[in-house]
Amino acid sequence: MQPAIILGMGANGLGVSRALGRKGVDVYGIDKQDDIAFSSKYCKKKYVFPDPASYPEECLEQFIRLGESLDDKAVLLITNDPYVAFVSRFRAELSQYYLFTIPDSSVLENIQDKSKQYRLAENLGIPVPKTISPKHTDDFKEGLISYPAIIKGTDSKKWISAFNNKGIVAHCHNDLLEYLRLALSKKVEVVVQEMIIGPASNNFGVNAYYSTGKELLALFSQHRLRQWPIEAGLSTYAISTNNRELISLGRKYCEGIGYTGVGSMQFKYDDRDGQLKLIELNPRLWLTNILATCAGINVPYIYYLDCIGEKVTPSLTYKENISWLYTVGDIQSFWATRKTGDLSFTEWVKSVLSADCFLYYARDDLKPVCKHYASVAEHSLKRIFRLKT
Repeated sequence: MQPAIILGMGANGLGVSRALGRKGVDVYGIDKQDDIAFSSKYCKKKYVFPDPASYPEECLEQFIRLGESLDDKAVLLITNDPYVAFVSRFRAELSQYYLFTIPDSSVLENIQDKSKQYRLAENLGIPVPKTISPKHTDDFKEGLISYPAIIKGTDSKKWISAFNNKGIVAHCHNDLLEYLRLALSKKVEVVVQEMIIGPASNNFGVNAYYSTGKELLALFSQHRLRQWPIEAGLSTYAISTNNRELISLGRKYCEGIGYTGVGSMQFKYDDRDGQLKLIELNPRLWLTNILATCAGINVPYIYYLDCIGEKVTPSLTYKENISWLYTVGDIQSFWATRKTGDLSFTEWVKSVLSADCFLYYARDDLKPVCKHYASVAEHSLKRIFRLKT
């Protein structure tokens, strides 16, 4: 079989490694640094290349050299935003050596710019939170938006590079102006959005894969029950679900813009009006991808087979109430919300002990979870020593 090369070997890449490796696919990994998924037993070859965002030309040279050394074209699977931008920019050069399916350049450009992404959704009749794209602090007058509000980058990778988070929550106009000045001083373009009011359990995700012919070959939806950080964080506990409204909105968006490739969409019910509103669409494999695999929709393998030209039967049904857990993050999430009484300690423990799949742990692939907990212990000790000094 032709090898599969995962671009981005963080936690997202770990689930992809296992999903493909268990199917007998030779898995290789590429990243700018030694990351957690490199330690998986399913990753057969490891390559550390220059940062695709900071050194794209040098990175391309390494990809071409690797491609020239392979007997067959390898399949590229993308797990983070910098590699999405890289593959899109050099799609002509990379397609000589590799197989991949990503959105057309025009579609991708509109998705990667959050302000354009929201306008597309509105044009298709998909609810979105009120969004403003200020270029200067003078553009943002008091009363334009309700609070709390979140400020985030139009370009996710630039924002994360500058602030190392998904967004900053402002609870009043003065706070928002301060964050806006800070972002503009770092030359990061932003959007400001009204927060979608409601607990973490109002969050849902729909994930899909569309072939180059725009045929829907994989579909999955999930319900995020807990997250960390609480206000704007990542999933820590999620379950597979079949939310028809969610699936309908996800398909309407993807098919309305002519989407191809893997897409991960996040929605949230707004307690103010009961509407399910789009948070974002990411054109790559997502953090909880192993949950879909465990529920019966192996998106990485479906994508792989389609890329190598195999006939793929659409996978649109799956097991519900399969659960996924990020243990360390979920401990933090529960501890921060324990006083609300929404979830008792006993209920939380039961959910943890009954989880079907995990971000890092897998019985047949233990090295990544050992590496993860060693890293957690190291950071904890460093923090303790800093506090003592």
